[in-house]
Amino acid sequence: MDVPAILQPLKQGLKYPAHNKDYGIEQDFLIWLKKQTDLLTANPAEADFHFLPVYWTRWHINHNFAVNSEGLDEMDHEVAKALLDETKTFTITQFDGGTLLRTHKLIEFTAARTNNSGIDIPILCSRHPKPFWGVKKKYVASFNGSFNTHPIRTQMVERFKNNPDVMVAGNVPTRFYKRWLGIMDYNLNTMASYIALCPRGTSCNSFRFFEAMQLGVAPCLVGDVDVRPFKSFIPWDEISYYASTVDELENLLNTVTKEEAIAKSKKALWYFNNELYYQKWCKYVIEELKQL
Repeated sequence: MDVPAILQPLKQGLKYPAHNKDYGIEQDFLIWLKKQTDLLTANPAEADFHFLPVYWTRWHINHNFAVNSEGLDEMDHEVAKALLDETKTFTITQFDGGTLLRTHKLIEFTAARTNNSGIDIPILCSRHPKPFWGVKKKYVASFNGSFNTHPIRTQMVERFKNNPDVMVAGNVPTRFYKRWLGIMDYNLNTMASYIALCPRGTSCNSFRFFEAMQLGVAPCLVGDVDVRPFKSFIPWDEISYYASTVDELENLLNTVTKEEAIAKSKKALWYFNNELYYQKWCKYVIEELKQL
């Protein structure tokens, strides 16, 4: 679908995580879809679905993260002019809470659900640098990040603060997504672990879940909602872990074997590179639409 240029800002005022380029899944899917000539028609009446290519994350960041509803009325107005049939219109969003549309209900593929509904997709960022040499494992599991974005994080910190096998560090300002003691320490601490702990924060998902996969470490999503995407197509139990509570997480860490974690880590890296990174994940959106 054609949208006004105002709904596709050329850049955003803040990049996150700190190492990330000003590029995300919203731009990535549009680039991919334009290449799929066999899926496209110039006649909207012939289409099974309409794709609305709004850059929601750039819009909301450039409007003060939608604090006090900044930018929402203007956004709704512009979207209304673009829509042809919202009942079969889908969009891709990475922003916490989704599109934040007030007066329209679309099919939302969302990387960062809070209390909104949507079809889960990966939350991706630029690749991290990795050392050429191997990193010796020191921890069963580790976490670097802020502690106060969700109660499950503070519970996790309290539970494992005296456990030498579980490294918990950080408590840095979430809004700026800085990594504890610099980006390389974040990478090395993750790679020095058999499992990367990825507790939910403001949203149910976490950048570090897919960052861990890229670094070759099995991620463990910790949260009340399992938002690992494309469950019909990706064998998540073979490449990751999930715990809905800190009690479940503690039991998992007490029973996991290093051999199992290493095997999952190797598969996680393969799936990240071949099925889930930029341009690789997009095909699963079409498969989800087929299921609809």
